[in-house]
Amino acid sequence: MSRSILFKNLARSIRIAHYCEENNISTKEGLERVADLEARLAKRRASRREFLANMGKLAVVGAIGSVVWPLRRTLAAPSGPDVNIAIVGAGLAGLACGDELRKNGINATLYDANSRVGGRCFSLRNFFPGQVAERGGEFIDNLHKTMLGYAQEFNLELEDVEKEPPGEVFYFFDGQRFPESQVVDEYRNLVASMHDDLRMLTPPTADNHTADDEKLDFTNLQEYLDARGAGGLIKAAVKAAYIAEYGLEIEEQSCLNFLLFIHVDKRSKFRPFGVFSDERYHIIGGNDQIVNGLSNRLDSQIELEMRLVKARKTAAGSFELTFKDGTRTISATHDAVVFAIPFSILREVELNASLGLPSWKLDAIQMLRYGTNAKMMVGFDSRPWIAQGSKGTSYSDLPNHQNTWETNPTKATDMHAILTDYSGGNRGASLNPQKVQTEAKLFLTDLDRVYPGAFAAAFRDAKGKFRVHLEHWPSNPLTKGSYTCNHPGYFTTIADNEAKPIGNLYFAGEHTSSFYESQGFMEGAALSGIRAAQEILQDIKVGALG
Repeated sequence: MSRSILFKNLARSIRIAHYCEENNISTKEGLERVADLEARLAKRRASRREFLANMGKLAVVGAIGSVVWPLRRTLAAPSGPDVNIAIVGAGLAGLACGDELRKNGINATLYDANSRVGGRCFSLRNFFPGQVAERGGEFIDNLHKTMLGYAQEFNLELEDVEKEPPGEVFYFFDGQRFPESQVVDEYRNLVASMHDDLRMLTPPTADNHTADDEKLDFTNLQEYLDARGAGGLIKAAVKAAYIAEYGLEIEEQSCLNFLLFIHVDKRSKFRPFGVFSDERYHIIGGNDQIVNGLSNRLDSQIELEMRLVKARKTAAGSFELTFKDGTRTISATHDAVVFAIPFSILREVELNASLGLPSWKLDAIQMLRYGTNAKMMVGFDSRPWIAQGSKGTSYSDLPNHQNTWETNPTKATDMHAILTDYSGGNRGASLNPQKVQTEAKLFLTDLDRVYPGAFAAAFRDAKGKFRVHLEHWPSNPLTKGSYTCNHPGYFTTIADNEAKPIGNLYFAGEHTSSFYESQGFMEGAALSGIRAAQEILQDIKVGALG
């Protein structure tokens, strides 16, 4: 699974290359087999969706089987134990945690520094005619059962962004466009030099890794590709994909981000042809409808504009939290605390020594890196990419264009469309939210090289201004980054330490979801909140809390 359509398409090309190698067939034959399989799977999905629609049921059908959602309780919560729980952060993780505790009779207090809930799940409405864009988390994978379950629970409609519009991915490097077959061919040349690395690699964590794992972990991705003789095209494609997917330059990423994905891709439970059956969803009307559904249940428990500045443990064993609310300083005492804010923000909080945080936990809080992804959504009066045989998905090595996809495609028309410019690394960090029109012009100038006519097709108002919105997560004071990025050394020094509770201190957020599960995704955030709630319930059960 992936956060960007770009990364998914590179993963597809890589797996086609492996499939061709394993079956000793030409790239041309491999692509033909895949195209035939995809056509058959698409037909199967369509017929099953039609059947389910006729039955009046909401379901999401995957290519290998159907996603079965568990029914969630919506009845009044039972009365639970008398414990006083604080959840710091009312994003998806905090809300999911609060909701899970509520179902078990515990009304936790949720604090958030923002004036709204939802964190990085934040939809943009009433800006693009008839369409909704996502400022933050956008895609829901067909394996994201928690998010899909929430969509069902709140009766939300999904759009399959892989289905519409049809068309090719445009790869534009070194001043020219390349077909997917050439990307696959060049990757096949790289495979042989990676065999030994893939064979000796384990799924390393801070507590369980080998010397070989550690050596590779501390090798950055650029160094690795250079050392293994990667060709110029595959190097450019991997660079563009990984900067977009993880948010930092590949010199700042562990090469294990790449090798572990190829090795097994535990995050998507890879099986033969699994990549070809993957579907991508977006909630029509905005992903933050899930946030709204959860927060409506917890409304009286949520305290907004409360920025945590200090945490300490009292002599009685409870936790005193100190917040800033504008010019006021407010303190509150709780039996247990869930930290559901990014480590990029938690490390700015004064964490008193009385909390007893061990060095490995403090290292995780201080050292975990975040990507510098930004999203610039641009409105168009027409869709020139469609006329050129593309679905709007492209990536390049141009200075002001990295990765694009069409947003909310099922609501697009010949007169209204949105293209998302997704950037990371140095470009993502350097985009200026105060000069959005300038940034849009630079982007559209480069986009015009990928899709000729795109500049002229961009919407302009009576004053000649583009309809554009830039969401710049690196400069957001409440996130200071987009999502977790695994730097050199991460896997063997930090991995899987993020989530471990310390006494009655618990940790949630996408960053606490394992790399091998859903780290960096909305699913990971939601699952981490539920996991933290279950840890609290278990501690209550065994008498360690309450």
